[in-house]
Amino acid sequence: ALLIQAASGVWVSARARFVASLHTNYVINLDFESSASKASLADDGEAGDVKEMTFAGGKRKFKCKLPSRPHGKRFSAAGAAMAARTKESDVAKSREHFLKAKLVAVADSCWKVPKGDWTYDVCFGRKIVGHHSASDRRYSFGQHSPELDELRPGGGVRQVYLAGSSNRTSEIRFVCGAYMGKTRTFSVHEESSNYFVFTVTGPQFCRWRENGGEQARDHKGNAVAVASLLEPLRGSCFNVTQGWWTYEYCYPKGLTQFHMQGNNKKRDPEYSLGSLSEDAAASALTMVTVKKPSVSPRERRSPPSSHRTLKQRLGHGTKCDETGRPRATTMLFQCPSNWQAKPSTQIASIHEGSLCEYEVTVHTTMLCGHEKFLPTLPRGKETIQCVTEPVEEQSG
Repeated sequence: ALLIQAASGVWVSARARFVASLHTNYVINLDFESSASKASLADDGEAGDVKEMTFAGGKRKFKCKLPSRPHGKRFSAAGAAMAARTKESDVAKSREHFLKAKLVAVADSCWKVPKGDWTYDVCFGRKIVGHHSASDRRYSFGQHSPELDELRPGGGVRQVYLAGSSNRTSEIRFVCGAYMGKTRTFSVHEESSNYFVFTVTGPQFCRWRENGGEQARDHKGNAVAVASLLEPLRGSCFNVTQGWWTYEYCYPKGLTQFHMQGNNKKRDPEYSLGSLSEDAAASALTMVTVKKPSVSPRERRSPPSSHRTLKQRLGHGTKCDETGRPRATTMLFQCPSNWQAKPSTQIASIHEGSLCEYEVTVHTTMLCGHEKFLPTLPRGKETIQCVTEPVEEQSG
């Protein structure tokens, strides 16, 4: 059997709440002997086009039955029911995939939240515990019930925590909002007796419907820029060593290339590969744009995907001896394909496309809550059954 990647995708939506992309792998079964089974391609009770395909440079011909599609094609009752079940399953998988992506940046982490005389330990996806300043006793505010997780119409997420002390129940509402900084402030209130609501704001919980996915609105109508997804990285630096050189990127200011001398105590030589001015760095939300998927020959050989990247342009680097111009870099930020493993933010690749012009890819899960940046969800495999044509037919 030959496994090939599909060249087209299936776009699935659930009542216009979100969109996720699924792609299919096809397995081609080549039958070289059973020419008698050709008739079965047309008589197996399911709809589907029968096409001629050639292999081995056109020397071998096969009759192949392609999987049926619902668009304008006739289905048997069994085929229609199977198509409906497949579509329903795809929607459910997409919703679960997208919900997990929105929560990946906080999953398995715990935040300590002071509120008046109470302090809460909120462990996302696990439990909520609180204690009062007048007592050493700790109270359970509920255990996470994953079957109740819900993707909300506005792009947010709802989690429920049940069976707390004295029948306490808690709900965490993840809602759209700009990144609030390292303080991690969010609201807590008792909505009804022993029912507590924790509200967490963040850009990953927005529904990006303005300016081609570059802008959203919070519940107050305030604009949220797509670059706010990267704000948790502000002031952080990431290093990678390739051979003799080490590269350091500090968001959002710039990229440096250096060699470490003397037991890692001195950078010599050191070059700036591009930077933002102080004023530009302070307003970096306006310095990042959405880049559409690349269609380079190398990427055409990879499984198809529609997910995009955020692009930042850095200029004003150290003067290049060969060109006489300042070095410059294009930074590309992507949600990694292995985001479910919760990898840390890291420099994934560095490429010098032309003299002193660089392209650097950074993988970060901070982008995964935006559907346009989320990598394609594999849909599974479908079979293309092929039966060889008799040799005499092929030679004639």
